[in-house]
Amino acid sequence: MSALRLAAAAAAAVAVLAAPGSAAAAGCVRVGVYQDSPGTGLPRLQRAAGSGLDVLSTYLTAGRPLSPAIVAFVNARKLGLEVTWLPDRGRDGPSQPRYRLSRIARGSYDASLRTLATTLRGVRGPVVLRPMPEPNTPWYAWSGLVNRNSPKAYVAAWKRIRRVVRRAGGAKIKLLWAPYARSIPDTPANGLRAYFPGRRQVDLVGASAYNFGALVPLAWVEPAALFTEAYAAITKLAPKPFWIAETGSTSRGGDRAAWLRAAARLKSTMPRLAGIVWFDVRDRAGDFRLTGRAVNAAWRGLQKRSCR
Repeated sequence: MSALRLAAAAAAAVAVLAAPGSAAAAGCVRVGVYQDSPGTGLPRLQRAAGSGLDVLSTYLTAGRPLSPAIVAFVNARKLGLEVTWLPDRGRDGPSQPRYRLSRIARGSYDASLRTLATTLRGVRGPVVLRPMPEPNTPWYAWSGLVNRNSPKAYVAAWKRIRRVVRRAGGAKIKLLWAPYARSIPDTPANGLRAYFPGRRQVDLVGASAYNFGALVPLAWVEPAALFTEAYAAITKLAPKPFWIAETGSTSRGGDRAAWLRAAARLKSTMPRLAGIVWFDVRDRAGDFRLTGRAVNAAWRGLQKRSCR
C-alpha cells in the first residue's frame, strides 16, 4: 500500500453505502493475514489471539521466484496460501513502461508464471493466486487507465495468466479477481465490468478496501459500508465465492476492535463471503496491526468463523 492511495481510496470508500442483506448463511469463512515478517509475527499473533488462522497472504513481484521457505512455512503450519502477483519493478507507481499490460498478454511472464504454478503445487493447503489487483485505480503499473494500458488490455493479460497457470498448476490454484471496492475515478470507462474477464476465467471473486479512520478530510467507515455495494456488483458478474482480499482498519477516530467484530458479522449479509484477509502492518497510510487485548479478542472472534 502506498501513501498516495490514502485520500483517493478513503474518499471513495466513504461514498459506498451499506445495503440491507439476507439472513445469516451457513458456512465458514477463510481467515487470512499478511505480515511483513510472518516468521516472528505469526507466532506472536497466535499466542495473543489463538490459532484459528486459515491462510497466509504474501506478495510477489512478477518475474521473481516464490521462496520455497514460504511454502515450507505454510505447510508446517497447515495453512493455505494467497499470493498477490504484482507485475512492476517492485514498488508502486503507474509510470513503468516496461511493465505494461501488453507485455503480459504477449507472454513476457509465461516462463516465470509456469515456475510459480509449479511451486504452488507444493502447497498442501488451499492456494489462491490474486494477479494484478485493483486495476480500477490509478496507482499501479497494471492499472487500466495509466501507463498506456486499457481495461481491454487488462482482460487480455488476465486470460494469458490464467491459461499459463492452469496448464502448469492445474485446478488446485484458484485465481481470484479482486478490484478495489470502488473505482477511482468512478466512471463508466473505469467501471468494474470493464475489467471483468468473464465467469469462466475466474475461480473466486472479491475486492479490497480499507478504513483509514477519521483523518481529515476522511471519515470512519464501517465494514458493511466499504464492501456491500462492491459485493452486490461483483457477485452479479460472477456468483462465485467472494473474498475480502485485503483490508484493515486503523483506530483513528474509532474502535478497531468493534470494527473487527462488525467484519465478523458480514457473512449474515454477504452469503457468498468465503474469505477475509487482514493487512497486519503499520505503514504510511496507517497502523492496521492486530495489537492490544481488545483487538486480539475481536480477531479471535473472527477466527471462530474460520475453516480450520
